[in-house]
Amino acid sequence: MENLKKMRIKRNVTQVKLAEIAQVTQETISAYESGKAYPSVETLIKIAEFLNTSTDYLLDRIDNDEPIKNTTIKNTDNKTYRMLSNFIMLNDQKKDDVLWYSEAIRRK
Repeated sequence: MENLKKMRIKRNVTQVKLAEIAQVTQETISAYESGKAYPSVETLIKIAEFLNTSTDYLLDRIDNDEPIKNTTIKNTDNKTYRMLSNFIMLNDQKKDDVLWYSEAIRRK
């Protein structure tokens, strides 16, 4: 969970403060940051909300540290939801490729 440490530092939060928010010890936060342990789902959500980022970012699944907004993505049809979910997890270069391709298809 390398991104956890990056985001904690970016937000100017100490391990001690984050541990207090997550209701764990400072040593546990250190273990999360070093990859020696992983938080429970509930703890991960608390940390993501406090740091104003996504759980996917904290788990190093995506590169974008912006929080996923409360949108109606889940209220879309299944194909749209799957497409948006996959798109969110791409790096910037791959997002550019997908955008180029989707615009080319749309122009057909």
